[in-house]
Amino acid sequence: MSYEKEITEKIENNDDLPQKLDISMVKYFWQANPLSSRKGSNLPKFLRKIEVLKNFSDNELRILSKFMHLRTFENKEVVFRQHDLGVGFYLIYSGHVDVVVDSNKEVDSERSNYLLSLERRDYFGELALLQENSARNATVVARGSSTELVGIFKPDVELLISNYPIVAAKLLQSVSLIIANRLFSVTREVRELKYKLSQVEVGKNASKR
Repeated sequence: MSYEKEITEKIENNDDLPQKLDISMVKYFWQANPLSSRKGSNLPKFLRKIEVLKNFSDNELRILSKFMHLRTFENKEVVFRQHDLGVGFYLIYSGHVDVVVDSNKEVDSERSNYLLSLERRDYFGELALLQENSARNATVVARGSSTELVGIFKPDVELLISNYPIVAAKLLQSVSLIIANRLFSVTREVRELKYKLSQVEVGKNASKR
């Protein structure tokens, strides 16, 4: 069973979700201070360096972090599977994950087609926060022994909307921007591919003359 499948079952059964990050205000702002732990890495500094969260103030990031969950994944552990119902958005805190498709059996089976790897500060799964009954279009698998993900799930976002609507609005705006940028990239790639195909056709027709 994938991690997200476990979360989905908890949501459906009205069970408590895993413990949220709970960093006190004093500790959060101390860790966010550029002069503290210069050589180290911590969650406040991590969130500050996420490009799509750049419009958040430090206090808004602190509030957002209180609705997030941090989990460590073992090597080859599945975050979610293709076609599963999506319920979460994830940021890679450490390590990396592989994205594969057609993974209906074992993750490393020949039917698994590798797409790409995502690393620290990358993010994935954003569509689940905006679309009802969003099905995952790929499988995501942790690689290595130190992959840590920061996740936020639909019930967390609903609580965020109720308690901190401005922060929630910024989060959903950021998620919408991610989707828009990815759609733009796909559209551009399709356009470039169509152009290359048209050039091939022109070349074929010219050779027949």
